[in-house]
Amino acid sequence: MDRFWLYVRLLAAAAFLGFAAVGLGFALLPGKFAGAPVGLGAAFWHGLALAFMATVSVLALMVAVDPRRYWPMLLPLAVGKAASSYSSLAWLTVYPEAGALRLNAVLDGAIAAVSLVLYALARRRVSGG
Repeated sequence: MDRFWLYVRLLAAAAFLGFAAVGLGFALLPGKFAGAPVGLGAAFWHGLALAFMATVSVLALMVAVDPRRYWPMLLPLAVGKAASSYSSLAWLTVYPEAGALRLNAVLDGAIAAVSLVLYALARRRVSGG
């Protein structure tokens, strides 16, 4: 395996571990992530956040297992993380004091950017360009 695919594999594996850890945190310690006990109004959104973390975890795992085959999964990963980042930025206009939103906007934005760059590089590599 050449260096490019090895780097993609290592980054995807690190992403998988991070996403899985946060997803487990959502599942096992929901109040810590919500900042308060998850009540009736927040339960739906908490469930969606958990589902999102499970989805991006599987996407990252697929790329980590076989980056040459599953590199296209970097695109939905980038889209999901970009949407998460942008929605956090939007909510910051309503709750400017929410540090978790700011952190999520920065981290998910960076993950989206790296995923998109890797997707573009992989596409170019596979197509021979």
